Amino acid sequence: TNRDEDKLSSLSTGWGAVDCSSRQTPVTHYTTPKLQIRFRSYTSAIDFDNTLKKHPCDEAKAVDEYIQKIGRNKFRYRVENFGGYSSRWRSGSSKLPNASTKMQSKRTPGMNEKKTTCPSGRKKSNTHNLHYEEPEESNLLGSPFNFPSPSTPEDGLNCCEIKIIRLKPRKKVSFFCERFPNRSLRIENSLDDDTPPEKTVIKNGIKYTLASGKLIKDKQGQRQQFGSEKRIELLYIRTQGLQKELEKICSFSSMKPEKVVARLAHLQSECHEILYIEFSKIEWITEEGHEGCGFYPEGFFDAWGRKSYDAMQVRIVGPKIGLAKGMLLRKRGITRIQLPESMRKAPVSTSCNESWTAVVIKNVYPSAENNQMGRFLDPEWDATKSWRDKDDRKPLSKMYQRMLIGYGVKESDVNWYAKRSRHPNKLRHAHLRGCTDPTGKLPENKVFITGYASSSDNRRELFGKVHKKVYLSRMPSLEPGDAKMVSVVGSKPKGMSTDDWNLLCSYDFGTIIFPKSRLSAPLPCMIAGGDLDGDDYFVLFDETILNHLLHSKDKLTSKSRKLLHKLELPDGTEHSVNKKTIFSQKADNKWMSKAQDKMLDFSTQCAGSQLVGKLWSLCKKASTKDSGKIDIYDEDAIAYARAYKDALDVQKHGGKIVLPHHLHQNLPESQQVFLTS
Repeated sequence: TNRDEDKLSSLSTGWGAVDCSSRQTPVTHYTTPKLQIRFRSYTSAIDFDNTLKKHPCDEAKAVDEYIQKIGRNKFRYRVENFGGYSSRWRSGSSKLPNASTKMQSKRTPGMNEKKTTCPSGRKKSNTHNLHYEEPEESNLLGSPFNFPSPSTPEDGLNCCEIKIIRLKPRKKVSFFCERFPNRSLRIENSLDDDTPPEKTVIKNGIKYTLASGKLIKDKQGQRQQFGSEKRIELLYIRTQGLQKELEKICSFSSMKPEKVVARLAHLQSECHEILYIEFSKIEWITEEGHEGCGFYPEGFFDAWGRKSYDAMQVRIVGPKIGLAKGMLLRKRGITRIQLPESMRKAPVSTSCNESWTAVVIKNVYPSAENNQMGRFLDPEWDATKSWRDKDDRKPLSKMYQRMLIGYGVKESDVNWYAKRSRHPNKLRHAHLRGCTDPTGKLPENKVFITGYASSSDNRRELFGKVHKKVYLSRMPSLEPGDAKMVSVVGSKPKGMSTDDWNLLCSYDFGTIIFPKSRLSAPLPCMIAGGDLDGDDYFVLFDETILNHLLHSKDKLTSKSRKLLHKLELPDGTEHSVNKKTIFSQKADNKWMSKAQDKMLDFSTQCAGSQLVGKLWSLCKKASTKDSGKIDIYDEDAIAYARAYKDALDVQKHGGKIVLPHHLHQNLPESQQVFLTS
């Protein structure tokens, strides 16, 4: 086509174009002049061509330099094949991939550990081979945004003092910084500032426009339950018509300003990695209690060149997908990424029809901490010495301690466990990432906890066979209904295939898998109003505490036991903050300006941040009686607890915070504007 001819004319002499279009999607690959290496996208070809121009007579040398520049993994998924360059690395004169490349698997055994085959078909091999002699088609594409442009310094503007401050260089990437390469400017401000920056700033004669803002949580101190949000990082972008550029990503004009601010902050956040795929590699599936968790095919991201993970927290964005947010769990037997409707956070673009789709990987799981704990619990493995000897392990949260005492566990027992759990031999709790059942066969109101543990006779068994019941909660855990006693699946359920069971058994320790829900309320919603789009769940399996909760006959524990086993949504919960994402049929042409107003309203954000801490303090005070005993069933304490939860969400979702009128007077007037009765 004329368009392809125009693109070829901008490349060095000798480049070729190959039509790889399908019926639905036009695709053109670009081949290098001599080695015939086929690049998947024009932007990748342009990027390599800039290096090729430095070595016009030695294309292989240009490839070597380009690989040094971008890394071997990125080069692999930017090209369809290696062309004549493959003979170069086969002969050993290049260091791309060897004919058989060994990569570390999810667990690396120690020097004295053996490779063994585990129950349920789970293999314990510390390496696997990747053969590159005839590369298979990759799901991954090169970035469509790597256009060369003048670099922007990593400086920010302190707008209060009108001087430039130096910000720490970023080790991670963000979608906005890749979408607008070298055209972003970070500005960090205190929320206490009386003179916030403007919607546009001028630096070195160049105009930048405010695109997003994200609150920065300070590190927690020893006496703090949560890090306080006293600062904000604003991201400015240098481009013509920023609103139109953002509308090419997804349709922000159909959402409330509070939602727009939250969605833009997702694209500003730093992430683990950004990968690009075709829109056709994604499909939407029916919502069955997925609560923000979808699936990705096993092996889908192999070309990424990293070890395989069980799950990943993602933001998936593109003109034809809009914005999706949540978790993806590895699943067998599918060929495309599956997204439930609960992951949809912004509609598709109405002004752009491009098919690129960015998979922004926020985090991968199991986490390093859970990987080590899983090795420690598994009798056939062992954690590293540094993990076992760690003396600064995070203590059991004061919030969880308060709830256990409130349910009737002796305060001395809770304090004793909190103290000894800092040592791995006595550690009997974990924070596990929640995901939905990929098999659809887990029994209702039961969970599957991945990994293995040691039985009473020192045999290696599934976690659920050793620990048949656990205490389950999540942050924030404040009111009586926020924790449950839940049964854990330890053997193959009736009706589940062997292949599906083997899949569950293949996941490493670090994930708690909830059953799908078709008729009743999803189980995660019963755990302190949780979901599965990135929530961690607190799992306690200490025998002393569980035995008390399950068998003690004291009055308070007996009362609590009924509530802990009541697996249904709590009655009488009144919330005015609507967390559900609703899209308007009418576009708001001033959505960008309204969102910027919200980002720059420092006084409201500061008051909202302080309100969260105040409600937490009032909740603790109301539940602590003059005798020092904790009463989590106190009506005022419950009211403050529910208001606290609303306060966490009100700035993201809008609305007012429900609190009985007689309690308003206990908050400063500046914070009462958020309240309703």
